[in-house]
Amino acid sequence: MKKTIRYVEMAAATGAAFLMASNFVLALGFRNPDQDARATGQGEAFVAQADDASAVYYNPAGLTQLKDTEITAGAMVSFPDSRLQGAGSGAEMNTMAFIPHFYAATDFGAAQSKWRFALGVNVPFGNSAEYADNGPFRYLVTQASLSVLNIQPTVAYQVNEQLSLGAGLNIYRGETDLKSHVAFTSYPDGHFHFDGDGYAFGGTAGLMWKITPQITFGTVYRSPFAIDFDGTAVLTTPFGTDGPHPTNSSIQFPQSAAGGLAFRPTKKLKLELDVEWTNWQMLHTVALNSPGALFNGRTIPFDWQDSMFYEFGAQYEITDHWTMRGGYIFSGNTVPDSTFSPMVPDSNRHVFSAGLGYSNHRLNVDVVYQYSLSQDRAVSIPLNDGTGATATGTWQSDAHSVMVTSTLKF
Repeated sequence: MKKTIRYVEMAAATGAAFLMASNFVLALGFRNPDQDARATGQGEAFVAQADDASAVYYNPAGLTQLKDTEITAGAMVSFPDSRLQGAGSGAEMNTMAFIPHFYAATDFGAAQSKWRFALGVNVPFGNSAEYADNGPFRYLVTQASLSVLNIQPTVAYQVNEQLSLGAGLNIYRGETDLKSHVAFTSYPDGHFHFDGDGYAFGGTAGLMWKITPQITFGTVYRSPFAIDFDGTAVLTTPFGTDGPHPTNSSIQFPQSAAGGLAFRPTKKLKLELDVEWTNWQMLHTVALNSPGALFNGRTIPFDWQDSMFYEFGAQYEITDHWTMRGGYIFSGNTVPDSTFSPMVPDSNRHVFSAGLGYSNHRLNVDVVYQYSLSQDRAVSIPLNDGTGATATGTWQSDAHSVMVTSTLKF
């Protein structure tokens, strides 16, 4: 028991330090659904399977399937390429994204117990954007980043052989940074910079029901939360500097719910279909509140719409040690034409993944390749340059990603 507790404590400290050092992320909207290589290899269709420590995120009820202690860590590296065709140079973005994850789960040596305990540390929300200082979007954004770290202690209980329940407390820490130019007629540009951080709390709950030995249903719910980002803002102008001033901005993060059905036609093959809803409709306008008169009340309009993920995945055990996985996601657009922004340039996306895993009684290693292709989108973007000009063209975007997750079992 003491040895198991030491393993979990050491792993939690290592995982938290690893994630706190990770600042650059990219997402669908600004949500990161990719939180484990086994799940990502199956197109995130994992809610009804959730049979490793990443169940903390995908469905806490799935933790009751685990025995002994598992410690999992990994990361996704993504190489996006977004551009506005027809807007000239400086209207493209290809900032590399890095999304880590960590989980630890244990029965504290009581394998026959109906209880399981776990800890997850990941980045479920984030975004990073960077554009040229002389590009057409410079009065909207030159650099922007948002990262939300989630620390989630979790517990699961097996009601009977068919039904399990799980729940977790989400402790969120957010950081944000925004830089842009400011237009001054007949004068050189000014420069605006805001950075802040804050905390919030939420909850995650899950259910897993094994209808038959071949069919399992799972569902998970994540509560909404809001982070008040407290920090400083400064505006440098041709006439002097205003600030830095204490500045606050609040961002609403959505609730979400997912349900999945897993079917095992043979012992080696699992097929799963999941549907996930994200309540982006509650995100309207983000405003800055500050005693700095020149930028107090500056707003960023969102007015986003709810979106759906449709996820399909397959897992096939080639041998006792090797497993291959494949998946597909259709991710619905969250951003209406009226508030489309190069800061978060969302659209309908098709996401394809393929993965290979190796496992033995002590070690699992999974590697996944993912390709994301956004549907072309005709947009007209107000440039905020004081002249009423817009950038009009076709927004195009795709991304190549690789994820690796390793698990040690004790």
